[in-house]
This record gives sequence, C-alpha cells and structure tokens, in this order.
Amino acid sequence: MKKYILASLAFATLLSGCNSNEWDVTSDLSVDKTDPTIGLTPVAEKPGMDYAPLYWSLYGNLYDQEQARSFPNIFTPDDWDTAIDYVATNLKPYGYDMLVTDGFASMSGENGYMTRYSHTQKDNNSPEVRLSDIVAKLSAKGLKLGVYDSPFWLHYDNGDAVIPGTDGIKVSSLRFNPKTDKVLHPEKEDYFWWVNTSHPGAEQFFEGFFKHYADLGVHFVRMDFLSWYEDGMNYTDVIDKGYGRENYVRGMQWICKYAQKYGVYVSLVMPHLKDNAIIEKYAGNMVRIDADALKGGWFRFSENNRGNIRGGWPNSETAFDGFVNWSKISGRKKIRLDGDFIRIGSYANDDEKMSVVSLPLMAGGPVAATDMPTGHDLSFFQNAELLALQKDGFVGQPVARDLWNTDGEMWYGQMKDGSWVIGLFNRSEDTALRSLELSRIGLTGTWNVRDLWKHADEGKVSEKIEASVPSHGCKIVKLTKAN
Repeated sequence: MKKYILASLAFATLLSGCNSNEWDVTSDLSVDKTDPTIGLTPVAEKPGMDYAPLYWSLYGNLYDQEQARSFPNIFTPDDWDTAIDYVATNLKPYGYDMLVTDGFASMSGENGYMTRYSHTQKDNNSPEVRLSDIVAKLSAKGLKLGVYDSPFWLHYDNGDAVIPGTDGIKVSSLRFNPKTDKVLHPEKEDYFWWVNTSHPGAEQFFEGFFKHYADLGVHFVRMDFLSWYEDGMNYTDVIDKGYGRENYVRGMQWICKYAQKYGVYVSLVMPHLKDNAIIEKYAGNMVRIDADALKGGWFRFSENNRGNIRGGWPNSETAFDGFVNWSKISGRKKIRLDGDFIRIGSYANDDEKMSVVSLPLMAGGPVAATDMPTGHDLSFFQNAELLALQKDGFVGQPVARDLWNTDGEMWYGQMKDGSWVIGLFNRSEDTALRSLELSRIGLTGTWNVRDLWKHADEGKVSEKIEASVPSHGCKIVKLTKAN
C-alpha cells in the first residue's frame, strides 16, 4: 500500500476547530477501570533513554509543498544529500545528530512495515526512496535517521504477508472488519489502515514493528494521530472510526514493552493525554503538548487561544501553555515535553527567536529545527552554552503552573554539577520586569551569574534574579555557587 498522511485533512480540521471551547475541561479525566500501568516500567527509565534529542526535520520543506499544492510532496535522494550536508556542516558540531521524516510524503511497504519513503519525482508513479538507502547516506556522515510512523499503521502491498511470530496470520487481517469489530464511529473512514489491537497477531505485529526499525538502524519513531485512533476525535470534530480506549491502551502497553526491548525512542504526537497522561507517561520518551507549528510565529507559540486547557487533543493551542501545563508530568527519568518544530525564520525579531529556542531547553524538551536557516538565524540553534542543558539531561519547571500569572513565565532547574539555570520570559506586548526571589526556589547564599545568550558573567546575587525583559523576550542565566 502507498500511504499519504492526510495532511490536508488534518490542517482543515485544525483550522475549523482551533477556537472552539466546547471541549474545555480539566485534563484530569479518570477513564480506565483498572490501572493500565501495572507491570510496566516507563520507557524513560531505560538506561540511555533519559534525554530529549536535538534534530532536524523535513517538516518545513514538506509543509511548504503541501501549502503550494504541488502534489505529490517529495523529498528526493538529491534533497537528502543537500539536507545531510546542511546538518553535518551546521548542526552536527553542536549535538544535532538525526534527521527525521514527516507525514506529508508517501509511506509504503511490502509486508506491513514501511520500507520506502517519498516519490523521487512529482509523479505518483515514480519510484520511492528506500529507507535503507537513506540510512546508509546518513551513516556515512555520522548521522542517524528518525522516522514518522506508527505501529498502529499498516503499510503493505501484499495483504497475504504473514505477521512475524504468528502461525500464518495475514497482515491484512489486522484491519477493521465491519462485520465483527465495534468502533465508536463506524460510518467514518479508516484513514490510516489502523491495526485493531484486539485482533489475533496484533501484538506480534507491534513487536515486529520495533524489530524492523532496530534492524534498519532506526532508533527514533514519531507516532502521530493518536487521538484519531483512541476515539476518532480532533478538537470537537469526529474524523476517524475511533477504536476505543481499551484498544488504545493495549497498543500503548505494547509500545512500552517492545520499545524498551529493541531500544527505540518513542515520540508520541496528538494524544488526548487522559487521566493526566497515565499511559503515555509509560509508553513515551517524549510527547507533544500543543497544536501543530504550521507556519510558525509567535501567535502559535504563545498567544493562540491562550489559557484554555482541554481534556483532549490538543490540550493547549500554544507551546508555551503546553510546557507550563504539562510540566507536572515531566522530569529526569520521566517523559519529556515536545513543543513541535521551530521555524526560526517565522519569528519577528531576535527576542522571539531566543525565547522559542530557550523554552524547550528550559522545559527539558527537544530542539527540532526545520527549514534550512543560514547566517544569523542559524546562530540561534548553535548556542553551545544553552545546548549544554540538553547534554546534561536538564529538566526545569515553572515557578507556578499558571498560564496567566508571570510565575508561569519564570522557569528554574538544577544541573547535575549543582549549578542552577533560571529563565525569565515575557509573553506580554511590552517590556516588563521579571523578578524571582531565590528563596522561592530554595536557594540561599551568594551565586555567580552568567548570561547564556550574552555569554557574559554578570557579577553575583544573593537575594533575587531580576531583569527588564523585552516583549516576547527572555533572559537565561546560570548560577554557580560563589566561594
């Protein structure tokens, strides 16, 4: 099967639902009859998995093709060569070690699992690029491939292919059966050739998914449209069949189990995060906490429908709200928060650009660059002092989980060497004073101050960190104990 992720449909539903507040409820929804995490260990606790990645995504390139409606969207071998050279030259020296596919191009496979990605020409009949060839190109430059895919999805040309580890169960038998399967919205389309986890062979298929990628040398998978599988919902719109909470949880349990067995890092996208993300906290290394980046810009990062928290996807429209709200579940050896891709050229000035890179790092999340910024814009992804937070495994938190009070705009956390990092942000339209009493975060004594964007020492403090922060700007400082 040749699969195109339904970017146009997703984009349309995003626009139609983005300002509907009918679903605005708390995120503390108790939905499981029994604790679904019994017997599980969070994937983030696996040795070597307690981090958030630095990477480059195809998203910007493919999204722009989608907007231009020049179908099919493609990323050719020559495009891969250009992107690999760009990352190897400009980002790899700073710790970015991976390029990740996205869902705006064709995704195909022979026997259930994706083996080909994107046509080579603007022609649906043109050949597709084999994943193994992409992995080889990246490996030659010391880089890795991450994929946009899901064990809930089927990719096959041969429906009679046998699921590995089963006694002749065909991969096509995992699909929706209208005669026997109960779903929430049977009249809706089965957009992704979903795996019904109640069918025989489904668990073996999930294990095979992770083995397939581990054997390819792929150890990062970005799994999207999870809300559509669970209940078919996107905002307040019914989009897909909805296979139900029980099937969804069962799949998440298998993801938790087999991602650890095969050493695959799991990025969860578009989940409802019901009951305070009770199952996602175990199945995911990181999780999306806001609506899509789309064209980027400050409005999508901080202002769109600010302060509204829903009980389903997307819980928050903006990355800033998402980071503040879901800070309650994140931490070292816990799931990391993903604010989506950074389209640095879409931000109006340097203050906004510093903030959009700083907040994910303060929250312990990934920095996912996209497009191919050069010159001054590129430098925002090359701040070694700030990127040291990612290398440390740092995870900060806001002074308070408050979407309107300035306590939600002041972040802090401790590095492994005992130093502290404090981030003062300003979401308002005017320059504003931000002041944090050190005693509020448990600090006493005298501390040396270093500004991580100015790369300058700024003396000593003993009572508070205070700064006049420009509109949409930030100040990120590192405190080390003074002698």
